[in-house]
Amino acid sequence: MQKVVLFFLLLLFGFGLVAQNSATSPEYEAKIIGGKAFMEQILQTQLTLPKQLLNSGFKSEFFTFFDLDSSGKAHNIKFDGQVPIALSKEMQRVFRFFTFKRTLDLPNESRPYFLKFSISADKYKTYTKQKSKFNLKLSEPADSSLTVYSRADKSPEFYKNGDEGFNDYVLSEIDYPRLAIEKSIEGTVILECIVETNGFVTGIEIKKGVNGGCSEEAMRLIQYSRWKPAKLNGQLVRYKMTVPISFSLRNVNKSYESSNSTLGQ
Repeated sequence: MQKVVLFFLLLLFGFGLVAQNSATSPEYEAKIIGGKAFMEQILQTQLTLPKQLLNSGFKSEFFTFFDLDSSGKAHNIKFDGQVPIALSKEMQRVFRFFTFKRTLDLPNESRPYFLKFSISADKYKTYTKQKSKFNLKLSEPADSSLTVYSRADKSPEFYKNGDEGFNDYVLSEIDYPRLAIEKSIEGTVILECIVETNGFVTGIEIKKGVNGGCSEEAMRLIQYSRWKPAKLNGQLVRYKMTVPISFSLRNVNKSYESSNSTLGQ
């Protein structure tokens, strides 16, 4: 009887080990630099799917499995689930925007990492609503190498009236954080970001923050801004730029207690 009980305990323990070491165990989930918010932003602004696929009303939930090279870039990407061919090809391209943390500490990181995605025609349409707000007609070809430049023949410009237009955008859209008002916090948030070849912004990083929620508000403003892309050798290119956003209590709406819309900068 003891041998039978021992057998079942070993069997149960063995199944536990298999479950813990399955390909989708938490320790194998990939960690994107910038977090899932950055991943979602890339999907919102860079994912491009053909009308034929959208008209099919597709809904796809799937896993991606991949290895990481020494720089944190994915390769040997494989899909597990019902993934339309057009979507899988586009996801292969989108993965080039991501950089991952190497977390497994295994020889050559040979055990595949994974990420789970849920993408549908309806979800994609919500992405395109944001894109369609500022429909920039860009006639120049775009560099497909995904190289990020810090110098170009022409730097990015805010889509409407350049620097003056960006200042107007900040003044009209900023929501000065209530905590910063209550604690009389002022200052300038310094952000670094990449202007993509379609004019959207990705890879937002805070280089100098301001407390009281100001840093988070500055990130929100940049995330929803739109730019004319940089140009180099007749092509639109990805460009890393630095953007300051200032918070000054002199410009705060004095009736902020009855309104969430306040001004700063």
